[in-house]
Amino acid sequence: MISFRILHPEPFYFSQSSRLPLDLLCAVEFSSRTEAVRFQKVLLPVPFLRHLRLEGNGPFEVKWLVSWPQIFLLNKNLGNFPEVSRQIEEGLKGYNQEGFWTLHLKNKKKSWSRKTQIMGILNVTPDSFSDGGRYLDPLKAAEQALRLQEEGADWIDVGGESTRPGAKPVSATEEKKRILPVIKSAVKMLRIPLSADTYKAEVARAAVGEGVRMINDISAMTFDPRMGKTVSALKVPVILMHTQGKPKTMQRKPFYRDVVGDILSYFRQSLDYARDCGIAEDRLLVDPGFGFGKTDQQNLTLLRELWEFKVLGKPIVSGLSRKSTLGRLLGGLPPEQRVEATAAAVTTSILKGADFVRVHDVQSMARVVKIADAIHYGE
Repeated sequence: MISFRILHPEPFYFSQSSRLPLDLLCAVEFSSRTEAVRFQKVLLPVPFLRHLRLEGNGPFEVKWLVSWPQIFLLNKNLGNFPEVSRQIEEGLKGYNQEGFWTLHLKNKKKSWSRKTQIMGILNVTPDSFSDGGRYLDPLKAAEQALRLQEEGADWIDVGGESTRPGAKPVSATEEKKRILPVIKSAVKMLRIPLSADTYKAEVARAAVGEGVRMINDISAMTFDPRMGKTVSALKVPVILMHTQGKPKTMQRKPFYRDVVGDILSYFRQSLDYARDCGIAEDRLLVDPGFGFGKTDQQNLTLLRELWEFKVLGKPIVSGLSRKSTLGRLLGGLPPEQRVEATAAAVTTSILKGADFVRVHDVQSMARVVKIADAIHYGE
């Protein structure tokens, strides 16, 4: 395991002070102490690196301080560490990314510039934590999708299985029975694309067959071993979300050595797996999975440090809408009373680097996103 990180400063502050000399605190994590020591020895003669040191005892972290212009010279010294070199090049590009993205859909490309994408949630389930049972009727669900579009959604994410903590799985047959009639109706009515919230290859294939343009997989294609090759063959984007454990058990004492570092390493492995399956780079997104195998404190740390995932060079998806952590912070408020808390979390997500926000209350959050984007991008 090798993982490059930028630990300081946040890109938002970097973009606001780009005329000033700026130092970056960088690190590379190794699972092997031998490799970490070897890497440190390679960096020792580099004259423009400062405060070079080796820390930790599994993983082992080599840290250094370097000015922004000089870091681009570093790869000349890393011939014996091609993976580190690749990650640094990719990481610098992602860190300096200013909201210009293109996703390669099945038959077209979708591009956007300095505008956070709003993904409206449409749960076609009897037991989702926030709106379970409201849109089981396909006609009502399709009407809700149209309403979300008019309220400002850029995407609609259709889900047929609750993945709330403690939820029991449903069969692919039942999931398809719930979502396919909705997708079929909604595709005819909408100008905006649909995504399918599923971790089953069979459901993904059927959903794309009815017109879905993206797959949102809470397991980053790990729950179903067929999902990677299926998504590759379908030629659609996929959101790789981090989950520790499965929904039924994921909240039983989740543990991380370093929640951001652990999930960053997880994403590097997930992205490598996606590439091995033949999924194109411009069809990959990442979501740290707020609430999926995380404590309240771990969720807050992830939100605060969300910008660290920019070094992956992929659009970042943030899904904090009405989450339990927000309710507990407000003294136990139920999901329908967490709109203001969601607004605060959405604003923070955008200022910390999110490119997508997945929300229930589209009309309210579209206004929040407009202001947060103006602050973030200065437009």
